[in-house]
Amino acid sequence: MNQEKLKQWYPNLSEEDLHLMARCKIPKKVMPPEEIPEFVWIPEGQFVMGDIFHNTSIKGEGQNDERPLRLLNLPGFWIAENVLTNQEYLKFIETAYPAQTTEFLEQIKGFPEDAPVHSVTWDEADAYCKWREAQTPRKHVCLPTEAQWEKATGWHLIGADFEVGRKYEFATGDDVNYEHTTFNRVTPFPREVSKLVKGVNGLKGASGNVWEWCRDFYHYKFYEEYPDRTYNDRDSKRRVLRGGSWANVKRRLRNSNRLGSAAGTRNDNFGFRLVMEPLTTGKTE
Repeated sequence: MNQEKLKQWYPNLSEEDLHLMARCKIPKKVMPPEEIPEFVWIPEGQFVMGDIFHNTSIKGEGQNDERPLRLLNLPGFWIAENVLTNQEYLKFIETAYPAQTTEFLEQIKGFPEDAPVHSVTWDEADAYCKWREAQTPRKHVCLPTEAQWEKATGWHLIGADFEVGRKYEFATGDDVNYEHTTFNRVTPFPREVSKLVKGVNGLKGASGNVWEWCRDFYHYKFYEEYPDRTYNDRDSKRRVLRGGSWANVKRRLRNSNRLGSAAGTRNDNFGFRLVMEPLTTGKTE
């Protein structure tokens, strides 16, 4: 990546961090192995994970668990354009957990079908992934790792709406506002996915609306202690969530922001988004 362009994009980065960013090359091959409706292909390649805006915006309100920066290389994967909706989740429980249907219908009464499903635990989200995988040949269907999530929502690689090769602070670009998504309790519930604007790599609602469960266990010092690992499978009491929600202040909506919560937590601002991985690349280790 051109150094002058990097200095233009990130004027307050140190020379060391600029050098790290320069090692990330724009992928030569961005076409997916196949098109999957309502999913976006994120091509293989390196990216820098962590808070590169620590001293540049929102008065440096990044968190210590977002540093140090890490240079990671990920295989290509598909990620859903939207978080899972009430309508999609209802099909799952009608098939897999019919006894819960009445309870779930009561929970979502008054909410639109295309609003994000919420109050789903990590284990329930994982069960949905396994159910969906059984219907999807030659794909591993799963929650995103937090590395996959951050690359897809912040590092623009697909399309002309944002600058290709640039890492953005929010999934909506340099900034986020109430036209993009909902946050800071301006609404008492998440907004329908059909009313959200497309952001980086064509994803919707990745900043705000609902927190999104990730595959990883949460570890506060994971970046520091495991600089080369792309996925934390070391058991802990909490799982990672990303993206912030309708109930959070703006700084929580940054792409690098991390949250840890017990897998059994049932919160009305927790939802999830799917990833699909080609089985030829193997499951994330």
